[in-house]
Amino acid sequence: MLLSDISIRRPVMTMMVLGAMVVFGIVSFQRLGIDRFPRVDFPVITIITQLPGADPETMEMRVTDPIEEEVNTLSGLKSLRSTSADSYSLIVAEFVLEKDVDVAFQEVQARVNSVRQTLPVDIEEPVIEKFDIDASPIMTVVVSADMSIRDLSYLADKTVKESIQRVRNVGSARIVGRRERKIWLWLDAPKMKQHGVSVQDVRGALQREHVEMPGGRVETGPVELAARTKAEFQTAGELNDLIVVERAGRTVRLKDVGFAEDGLEEERSYAQLDRNPCIALQVRRQSGTNTVQVAHDVKAEIARLRKELEPRGVRLEIAQDSSVFIERSVEEVNHHLVLGGFMAVITVFVFLLNFRSTLISALVLPTSVLATFMLIYAMGFTLNMMTLMGLTLAIGLLIDDAIVVQENIMRHVEEGKPVRWAAGFGTGEIGLAVLATTLSIVAVFLPVAMMKGIVGRFFKPFGLTVSFAVLVSMLVSFTLTPMLSSRLLKKVRLHNPLFNRLEGMFKAIDRFYGRILAWTLAHRGTTVLIAVLAFASVMCLVPFAKQEFVPIEDSNEFNVMVRAPQGAALQQTRGIVEGILPRLREIPEVRYTFYAIGGDEMQKVNEAVVYVRLCEKAERKRSQTALMEDARVRLKDITDAQISVQQAATVSGGGMKWAQLQYEVRGPDIERLVTISNGVIARMKQAGDYVDVQNSYEAGKPGVDVLVDRARAADLGVSPAVIGDTVRAAVGGMNVGKFKAGGDRYDLAVRLLEQYRIRPEQLGDLWLPSQSGQLVELRNVAQPVRSFTAVEITRYNRQRNVTVLANLAPGKALGPAMAALEEFTRQEGLPPGYSTGWAGQGSDMRESFRYLFETMILSVIVVYMLLAAQFESLVHPLSIMLSLPLAMIGGLGALIALRMNVSIFAMIAFIFLLGMVTKNAILLVDYANTLRWRDGLERDEALRRAGPIRLRPILMTTVAIMAGMLPTALGTGAGAESRQPMACAIIGGLTTSTLLTLLVVPVAYSLLDPMSEWLKHNFFDRKDTSVDAAGDTPPAPPPDRHDAGK
Repeated sequence: MLLSDISIRRPVMTMMVLGAMVVFGIVSFQRLGIDRFPRVDFPVITIITQLPGADPETMEMRVTDPIEEEVNTLSGLKSLRSTSADSYSLIVAEFVLEKDVDVAFQEVQARVNSVRQTLPVDIEEPVIEKFDIDASPIMTVVVSADMSIRDLSYLADKTVKESIQRVRNVGSARIVGRRERKIWLWLDAPKMKQHGVSVQDVRGALQREHVEMPGGRVETGPVELAARTKAEFQTAGELNDLIVVERAGRTVRLKDVGFAEDGLEEERSYAQLDRNPCIALQVRRQSGTNTVQVAHDVKAEIARLRKELEPRGVRLEIAQDSSVFIERSVEEVNHHLVLGGFMAVITVFVFLLNFRSTLISALVLPTSVLATFMLIYAMGFTLNMMTLMGLTLAIGLLIDDAIVVQENIMRHVEEGKPVRWAAGFGTGEIGLAVLATTLSIVAVFLPVAMMKGIVGRFFKPFGLTVSFAVLVSMLVSFTLTPMLSSRLLKKVRLHNPLFNRLEGMFKAIDRFYGRILAWTLAHRGTTVLIAVLAFASVMCLVPFAKQEFVPIEDSNEFNVMVRAPQGAALQQTRGIVEGILPRLREIPEVRYTFYAIGGDEMQKVNEAVVYVRLCEKAERKRSQTALMEDARVRLKDITDAQISVQQAATVSGGGMKWAQLQYEVRGPDIERLVTISNGVIARMKQAGDYVDVQNSYEAGKPGVDVLVDRARAADLGVSPAVIGDTVRAAVGGMNVGKFKAGGDRYDLAVRLLEQYRIRPEQLGDLWLPSQSGQLVELRNVAQPVRSFTAVEITRYNRQRNVTVLANLAPGKALGPAMAALEEFTRQEGLPPGYSTGWAGQGSDMRESFRYLFETMILSVIVVYMLLAAQFESLVHPLSIMLSLPLAMIGGLGALIALRMNVSIFAMIAFIFLLGMVTKNAILLVDYANTLRWRDGLERDEALRRAGPIRLRPILMTTVAIMAGMLPTALGTGAGAESRQPMACAIIGGLTTSTLLTLLVVPVAYSLLDPMSEWLKHNFFDRKDTSVDAAGDTPPAPPPDRHDAGK
């Protein structure tokens, strides 16, 4: 073989080339970022528009619908979702993955700009953003101190937030729980009526008197001066003397109709760590940056700030830190890599019983791993869950090729051949088989890297990492292994009682296998029947295999989501949460709690998230899932709020976005949607397989509608816009300017005093300016009435929908729960024009499983084509492919026996088994062909001789891979729940597939060989007996590839 021959002749060059790969690999490893997930660019664009004071139906009709109508015409649009709430519209446009996200952004921006003129004039400018998976907070920092909320808010904003945002690669830090300084102009309704002053009068006066305007430039010779007019009020006291109107020689000042207050903005968010009120900062990193490194840098900055602020009584603490779990997961996988590699090396030594051979094979591991890091870095990947899982899976494969090459070299050495000759010939003899086995693994995992959909983007680093690792391993096995063998190997086996017994045991196994193989070849029908029955028995267990998207990982934390009734004020929500906290603190494993109300874009003060931090996994006996169920039991009797217990995501102040089941009912009529979804929910509660069952639709939020009498208003010269403007300023407050203090600028707003906006009928006392200059009472042109308005309106592809939200009861799997939920819907019945669909994990699971199944089919086809090319036969590959179902027996059986669900990681294990079963079968069939072609042996005799000779390398590679997987299968550290099903399925699948492959493949080969010979004789080896005009005869066929070996 060319590579091995060059390596044997040029050992220094070989060491330098491989040494360079190792050096670059070490450098690459040090530069690799660490993250939980791969970096993925999603072609998703969000459009956020705000219209202060508008209810959800107004937002849907006047903002959401016009924008959706324009965006819906874009090419490559996959789905369009929207949420219309109070003063807020969110539209999420998802494009097909092939769409360039920058192009999609520009197209959406162009469409929004084109419709901008038709939107209400007083909306805030639409904010168009690309969806960023990195936008989730990586850390929550809390600030507390014995000082006023105003001073603490200022310190958190101007000192802590600005310091953290200056840290390299920090994107932003959103504050929850602060109350910023605000200047209020409080208006007294009776006094305004007494003096004939309207809200517009106060607003107009402030805009006239409270100004700072540029005045151009003044040139004085060579100097240019900037002119400014400064007439801003400096204190709240000065604002009280603001002249509002002058009528009939009488001056009305602000103090005559109200007063100015240097106060705080309205409380719309709140945060508390254990029993201490605080201000929270949710730290987000910049897109594409290293989570762990950013978190380390933020922690360093917090340590510096502590030294600076602690003397002032300020406490800085970290309530939540996602980098901890990521770091521990990486450490756990690194530990498993080292331990798995060590166990694989021990396995090789047990089989070879030769220190030097074991050392030569073992050197492949670090060389291949480090060289793989170089390729991972070159591809722009990070050390994340997918790349590390790929390395974990490949750890046994990395030594696989070296084992096969080394065992073949050792066999020739023990037969008395010269060491150097044995190194070259042994590598060449097995080289094509090793190449084929390696390419079969690549053929299995390359389609994984090419999968469609979101799951394909996540699995691309995984598939390429495994492919890189096995290709590098093959290269090292063809160069380093023969080169070192030619220099270091000696015909020396260790001799002591233990090793002699091991050698005797291996020979006994060879003899036993030889006898079993001879029996199976003599009873081929019985062998096939046993294999079919074994496969059928496992297929009967398929209904018992439960499906899930991804396993729930024990991250020492969970969330309790609280949703108070609509209309609940922030203080009422606080009261509910304060009643929940003592019950949670009674759980012994709870270390501390942190909760937040509001703080997100929609600032829902009736929703809260309680973050529960548990003690370390090793310090407790109960799992996180069991503790979550304990929390549900303790909180089940709370009736004044909807409670759900979920995996920890982010503490953003509320929401059910992380429910495991999100089932959408879609249709035109919202009332009918609510009826259908409530019927489904009733059936779910009866089934008992679901917990935290809720309906996304919330009953109407209590409100006040000001109904304008258009005819009366027109007669009196009052426009509806003036009415709406007055009501908005009086009730909700309206920002009318900025107030400068100490280099900072704060909002300056007008609003009625609270006692004059308690009852709807009080609004009738407001004065409205008419076109004639006269003042008109609001009750003369409009009527305030109590009402209920929709909380939020959600749509999917421009159709309204209601979502059924739920989590799974302990021991229940996602797949069966989804099927049951769909059956409930069929029982309820869907009218024409109504449909259902999945969102969240349900949609992801179905899409992922579909793409994984397609990948498995593609992998089988590619492997077949590869084998057909190697064996130059269309039939012999089938004898190998028939062993593929045998891998399912142990893999699926192991998952069912260990009560593990079939997740996307278990599916990857099945794909791996396809390649591994093929790999073992290739070693056996290739050598049988070699004995037939080279030594002229009859078919069955070649199989009987090839089996025992190839038994040891097959067992070595299989046991080495299983040993490499064992630490992962037994692991209990961070992230073990995701890795264990994969490792257990591989170990179970290899156990049964190896045993059955060693018997079934020879039988299948012998059964299909006559067909192969017939095709070869009648189609591929037909000789052209014609002779051309010159009398030439056809050229002789090329010499067999094994002739060189002789």
